[in-house]
Amino acid sequence: MDASTTQNTSQPSIRQFDCTGCGNALSVLHPRAKEIACPYCGSVLDVNSEAHQILSKMGGPERHEPFSFLKLGMVAEFPDGKYQFISRTRWRQKYKEFWREEGETGYSNEVWIYDEWLLIDENRTYLYLVEDKEGYWISEEIIPETPTLLPRDLRMSFFKGQPERQVQEYGNAEVIYFEGESNYQITKGDQIRFASYKNNGITYSAEWRMVSKDEIKEVEFFQETPISRRKVVEAVGDNEEMAVLAQKASDWNFVYQVARIAMFVFLAMTLWTCTSSGTKLHEQDIPLTSILGENGYLSEPFEIPREGVYKLSLTARDLANNTEVYVFSYILDSEGMALNSIEETFYYYTGYDSEGQWTESDFSGGKRFRVTETGTYRVQFFADSETSIFGGTVRIELNEGVMLTRYAFIALLISIVVMVVAGSKRKV
Repeated sequence: MDASTTQNTSQPSIRQFDCTGCGNALSVLHPRAKEIACPYCGSVLDVNSEAHQILSKMGGPERHEPFSFLKLGMVAEFPDGKYQFISRTRWRQKYKEFWREEGETGYSNEVWIYDEWLLIDENRTYLYLVEDKEGYWISEEIIPETPTLLPRDLRMSFFKGQPERQVQEYGNAEVIYFEGESNYQITKGDQIRFASYKNNGITYSAEWRMVSKDEIKEVEFFQETPISRRKVVEAVGDNEEMAVLAQKASDWNFVYQVARIAMFVFLAMTLWTCTSSGTKLHEQDIPLTSILGENGYLSEPFEIPREGVYKLSLTARDLANNTEVYVFSYILDSEGMALNSIEETFYYYTGYDSEGQWTESDFSGGKRFRVTETGTYRVQFFADSETSIFGGTVRIELNEGVMLTRYAFIALLISIVVMVVAGSKRKV
């Protein structure tokens, strides 16, 4: 994560030679480069000797492929200029990570792999791009006002106006692979220690190298700002990944538009199913006094002409004041088997208080149900009331051509979820 930004004045010159290990052509942009790691065979070569002897081996590059489309030699245009990728260092972190769950906190042992890309422009301005499987970050060196490494209370702040934050990660990182140019000796197994915290979406970290167990060799401080994959792809410009990204964005935009249309369709269907009663097939008024009998009441038979969804509505009519009645009913098929049930409590209360007349009432209810067999059906009613019933009726009304509201509502929710996901993906 060594991500400093350095300035130089002279123009870089390109040196080219063949790898001593595998014979592939290598190019050196960095004027002060001392070593170059071959991306083809993993050999680390001495840049400045005529023989370009092999200093060490990093291992097979095929074991350490980049996380994405980035590779050495690419040119990226960021707002402050054009840069070329000249090296990549892969680090393995073994560290403690802060966690919080249900009021409890602690640190867990973790292992993580990330790449550090070094970029250089024509003025030898260095830019470091950190990449892992979760994304990208621009890393730059900072000079802290209140430098600290790893305090005992595990809270850090590098600036006077910045509140102390919990240390999110701390531990060790070691080099497991390197390719490209380096102006210092880099070997497999090189280690740093680090501690980091977050503030306003930016990661701040301290990194230090040890000469011995108790002696620090050097300390550096950095901040990492996240950068989106789209911005990285656009910075690199004309590349296969740009075309892939554009195609994915187009595909997700198509999904978004379809889901958007579906959302409005299912919203209309949901509203329609809540208000539409379909086509009336049967209607009958039944006196409440008949239903209150011990044996209940069996409605007139009615024909259901086809399979599908039907709605049976119950409506109380002409209830006297201060009346409440509980009605329980079964929908019976031609063999007297219960297909479904409906239970409703109808009531009507009115009176006067300090604010004037008040009324509480509930006169209607019903249920949608699915019929899989045509035939003759009836409704069996039972009723109970703690108040005296002197009149009133219950009207039953059967309608066909209705839809189950829950299906339209579920489809509406699914279309909204798809639209939200596709909307976020098309902007990635």
